Amino acid sequence: MLQRLYPVTWALLLILGLLLFAVAAVLEGQVLYAYLDSLWLALGLAVALEGLKVLVIVMHRFLHSQQTVRYPHTVRGVVLGFRWMLLGLSAACSLMYLAGHLDRPALEQVRGADLASAQARFQADTERERADAAARRTDALAALDAQDLREREAIAARYLPAIAALEQQLDAEMDNEVGGVFIGKRYRAIEQRLADEKAAFERARTEHDANVAARRAELLAALDGAEAAQTAARTERRDRELAAIRASGYEGDSRVEHALARAFVNTLDAVFPEPPTVLQFTFFLALFLSVTMELGIWVSFELLTTSRLPVLEAWHRAALVADSKAAETASALHGFALDGELVKARVRRSREAIEAGLREGAEDKLADGGPGPARAA
Repeated sequence: MLQRLYPVTWALLLILGLLLFAVAAVLEGQVLYAYLDSLWLALGLAVALEGLKVLVIVMHRFLHSQQTVRYPHTVRGVVLGFRWMLLGLSAACSLMYLAGHLDRPALEQVRGADLASAQARFQADTERERADAAARRTDALAALDAQDLREREAIAARYLPAIAALEQQLDAEMDNEVGGVFIGKRYRAIEQRLADEKAAFERARTEHDANVAARRAELLAALDGAEAAQTAARTERRDRELAAIRASGYEGDSRVEHALARAFVNTLDAVFPEPPTVLQFTFFLALFLSVTMELGIWVSFELLTTSRLPVLEAWHRAALVADSKAAETASALHGFALDGELVKARVRRSREAIEAGLREGAEDKLADGGPGPARAA
């Protein structure tokens, strides 16, 4: 039974270790992409570093346990330091990724809603204040028109009765004829008084119109200035509010916090007198998850390597023996090749010496007079 379970357990451990490796590589790639701004470069670097981390775990465990090949302590120290550097980098990337998703995940959404709300309030305040300003303008102008009417009526009451009375006197004076002529001193005096009264009436009306126009211009300038100042103050308040919203980190605002994190902190608040803040809880949770994931990768491949150490060591010995025999065979063949070349050189030199001796003998015979039959003749 145990013999049948072992391959399944080993395979499951390998699959889960590779799954954690893939997750860590993706998280690391996401974080590196934010810094490198190149997706393929970030993923390639993340997969290379994570794969190297796994291979270093496997090879370090194997070389540390085997006795065939010497594993120097200096190399062990460098390998261990490199392993911790890779683990630290992976844990830091996992921490940054998880913290980025757990720390105030709704921050931008809430900030956008607050900015929109502030802008909407600004628009509503603008419309309301414009309506109030228009109502004040209407009331002020109506009051000015009422005052104008009263002053016109007062001027008319001051001059029109006198003018009417003088006109009646003038008409009555026309009935007083003396020698067929009604224009006398009295008539001319009344006529002059009437003309003076009418001129005074026109001057009063002209002065009144000029005063009313000046008061109207002054009133409109004051109303425009008040509206401009009110608009400037309203715009300044809006700009300060928007700047404060953009600069705010929304620390302690439950709207931007992770719902589960806030619920957990509220639960701790009901149990402990000084519970952690949501940001502190987010940090520790992200750190715990990243370290747990890295330990999962380390433990899985450590166990996989340890469980296969005898097999790996046997393969290692067999490979070393095969490589050693192959090297010896190659060396022997190389020695035979060298011996063959030496024999060939010796044979060549011997053949050359024999050929040289034959040539010298033939030359001596020719110098003595040639062959025997030729001499007998």
